[in-house]
Amino acid sequence: MIRAGIYLVFLFLTAWTHAQEKPNILLITVDDMNWNSVGAYGNTIDQITPNIDHLAKGGVRFENAYVTASNCSPSRVSIQTGLFPHQSGARGFYYIDDSQIPTIATNLKAAGYFTGVINKGADTDPSPDFKKYWDQRLGFAKGDKYDSKVYREQSTKFYKRVKGSNKPFYLVVNIADPHKPFYNDPTAVKRGFDQTAPSRIIDASEVEIPSFLPNLPAVRNDLRNYYNSVKRADDCVGAIMESLLASGNLDNTLVIFLSDHGMPFPFAKSSVYENGLRTPLIMSWPGQIESGTLAKDQIVSSIDIYPTFLDAAGLSMPTGNNYTGTSLLEIVDGSTTEERMAFGNFDENASGYPSPMRGVISEKWNYVFNAWGSGNQTFKSAAMYHASFKAMAKSKDPEIRQRVAMLKHRVVEELYDLENDPGCTKNLINQPQYSEVAEKLRQAMKNHMIATDDYLLEAFNVKNNMEKLDQFMEQQKQLSMERAQSINWKRPSNMAGSSKENTGLYLQKRP
Repeated sequence: MIRAGIYLVFLFLTAWTHAQEKPNILLITVDDMNWNSVGAYGNTIDQITPNIDHLAKGGVRFENAYVTASNCSPSRVSIQTGLFPHQSGARGFYYIDDSQIPTIATNLKAAGYFTGVINKGADTDPSPDFKKYWDQRLGFAKGDKYDSKVYREQSTKFYKRVKGSNKPFYLVVNIADPHKPFYNDPTAVKRGFDQTAPSRIIDASEVEIPSFLPNLPAVRNDLRNYYNSVKRADDCVGAIMESLLASGNLDNTLVIFLSDHGMPFPFAKSSVYENGLRTPLIMSWPGQIESGTLAKDQIVSSIDIYPTFLDAAGLSMPTGNNYTGTSLLEIVDGSTTEERMAFGNFDENASGYPSPMRGVISEKWNYVFNAWGSGNQTFKSAAMYHASFKAMAKSKDPEIRQRVAMLKHRVVEELYDLENDPGCTKNLINQPQYSEVAEKLRQAMKNHMIATDDYLLEAFNVKNNMEKLDQFMEQQKQLSMERAQSINWKRPSNMAGSSKENTGLYLQKRP
């Protein structure tokens, strides 16, 4: 009996020691926050994001970071699977069959981690089999998802569960702000979403209009409400980090912070422009990453988060799915120095309406391919239902009217000089002096499409034939409608109507 007791103690201590060797992992996301809305990335509004800035001072700030998709669920699933949306099939707001697609959570759970997600579980998960990913899945009631105190409470609840498990943890906390409706928006007031105010109210006079938006009163007011939501999101980051500190886990936790994509305004969210794909990306790991590090020479992507977390946990990447990401730890320590470009997707909106686009971003240039840009299709996105676009659509100003027409119809190809035009307002694709640049980026995009088995390659190969592009788009509309009518959706409705009776999964053909 004594020997058996000693053996059990030995097993417990061995398991406990093994758990301590592996770092905890915390992923914090914000919803619809532009990269340059953060103080550490140059925002000049006083004390706009002190908590995010503090996180940056304690770790590494990636100057040139991008997400793989410019709308919510495709971007978040891409983070968790390490695959571009067209690789996994998660191109829209529906669940997929991920039986052959492991996620960060399934990998870490199999390795002995206790896993959890707080808020936006549906948009984070590839399939509706939530228990496969998470040991604990926490949400909010009504306007609580904007309250920093509730984020602290939910995080604390998770850490108490972890303490009893004697396991390292993987926790994903998804902050609701600054997604629409913004603080003080009429919709927010009506629905009770503005009951929690930011810790400091931002005045309209403090707001700078970005170059891709016109200086209209409605736009300025919309931006003021947006920045108040940014401030409130930062309050939530502070509460989450306070909970981590109080739990005693801070010193052994790798933290990554990022936004799922750009701000919910025209020419940002739901685009493959710089302000649709670029994200603030900060990584902190006490004792492992030097404080105050700036990674400015390498372009990195949210596709790199999966290999980063597995690398930190001492695990190898799965095989068989043609992963293209690189561990950010290798980039920070200089192990990886290859020149990189960022590739980004937009495939369809939350209702399922397809407008497939691809973007490639280099150090200086942003090239865009719009498969629907023949002039015979019309773009639809969430930003077009809000105050800024409505004001733009009503304007009689010729330049604004031209911008509205461009947003709604685009052209097949676009090229922008990010040094001189970061707002992507002057399309240079038809100017002869930039033909070599355009061709280089076209080839990079084609190579990426081939390497990742992108369904859009079919359209890219006929980009100069408007009739064939329109035929391709008609096929995509039909396929999108079939998905909207039959598969398990993440929203209660889509372009086909109610989705509550749908139970199937989208079966993506694997390479």
